[in-house]
Amino acid sequence: MRIYSSISQSQWLLSIPVLLGLSLLPLPAMAFDPSGGTASLFIILGLGGFTLINLFLQGLFFFAGQYRSATFAKRHVLSALIVPLIAIALAIYDHRGWSDFALNLGIICVGIGLILLPLQLCQIDKPTNRNADWIISLGALFILALSYVITPLALFTIVLAHICLASSPNQIPKILSYISLILGYSLFGYWVYQTVMMLQS
Repeated sequence: MRIYSSISQSQWLLSIPVLLGLSLLPLPAMAFDPSGGTASLFIILGLGGFTLINLFLQGLFFFAGQYRSATFAKRHVLSALIVPLIAIALAIYDHRGWSDFALNLGIICVGIGLILLPLQLCQIDKPTNRNADWIISLGALFILALSYVITPLALFTIVLAHICLASSPNQIPKILSYISLILGYSLFGYWVYQTVMMLQS
């Protein structure tokens, strides 16, 4: 037992000069490279979140029978394609190499594929839902509730409320749409004001 302890102590004493010598050797510094981070962050959070909300809108419009109009479906697709186009521009401008660019481009392609769904949904012969105004107005209120957590979502509330009012809704859905418009414009305007003040500071 004493022999073992003496051996371990001698090994420990010999290891001290070795560790001190290694600590003096120059080692490569692993610095953080922020390039490519802006594009990836926007694509994952911005495009990903937008795609989820857009899928919710597509479901609302489909069950409300809005996609019976091919013009409405095309307008929805064209307006939704703005976000992936911004993502493509960011991916080209801000990337570290071909690997992250290919990954970002793949995510963008998936998002574009989901955005193009209304062009297929309008081919389905679905009759107009007589409760379409209720579906859209309640959808606007649901997104309004979410916008109290993620304020930019108020823009989707405004869009849904305007679409509901344009379809000549019944009295209660019309009132709900006006409530969504008032609160949605207030929230979105407050968010824009806060964003401008933050950029100026």
